[in-house]
Amino acid sequence: VKNLKKYYMVGRKGLFGEKEYVKSVDGVSFELHRGETLAIVGESGCGKSTTVKSLIRVTEPTSGEVILNGQDFLKLKGEELKKARRNIKMIFQDPYSAVELTNTLRQTLGETERVMKRHGRSYLPMEEALCQTAPELLGDMDKKMEQFSGGQLQRICIARALIPRPKLLITDESTSMLDKDGEDEVLDVLHRLKRERKVSILSVVHDIDFSVARWDRIAVLFGGRIVEDLPFGRFLEEAAHPYSRRLIESSLFFSEK
Repeated sequence: VKNLKKYYMVGRKGLFGEKEYVKSVDGVSFELHRGETLAIVGESGCGKSTTVKSLIRVTEPTSGEVILNGQDFLKLKGEELKKARRNIKMIFQDPYSAVELTNTLRQTLGETERVMKRHGRSYLPMEEALCQTAPELLGDMDKKMEQFSGGQLQRICIARALIPRPKLLITDESTSMLDKDGEDEVLDVLHRLKRERKVSILSVVHDIDFSVARWDRIAVLFGGRIVEDLPFGRFLEEAAHPYSRRLIESSLFFSEK
């Protein structure tokens, strides 16, 4: 990701004056390698969600580059864009709004599988995808989604995302609505996928519990810009930006509590 920007016009200085913008994302750059995990962390309103939505073009960025497999993802159109999108899947914060609750587990996973078949594309069979994330649910394929817990639903969403065989998973605060058990289960799944399937994982997080986190790198977003990008093992000692230090101090305080 190179110099990614997303500006929103909010008005003009006078009737015909210069345009005024809110710079939600203001020159974000980073690299993510195959099988690597990166956490983008920052306070509310710093531009985390806008960054990931811009790089996957849920919202079109103002400028920048997103190089995926040697192609600028932001310049792709039509069939080329559809083909490239299979390599990136996103797991959202609220699993309850990400699925149709009256559908069965079989219907939820089967729809993605049918789309892949219809277009003649390679895919991971839904039972195999579920084995990767929630093998205990294989006997519950005819249960409705409303019958599963939040943690189970989020792991089902990850299974659905695996069916097109993506190279990158993006998680947008995907454990923030779960209880501790559900959070641990989802994190275990994500890190197993990284280790066993070499899936790259970009995680948007509000804060970090340094006692359980297992990312390879941490990037701190502040005011629409990355102000820190360090290996996880060096972050506690070497992070220098004032917001990074506050993040560390608050995490260690609550860990002691």
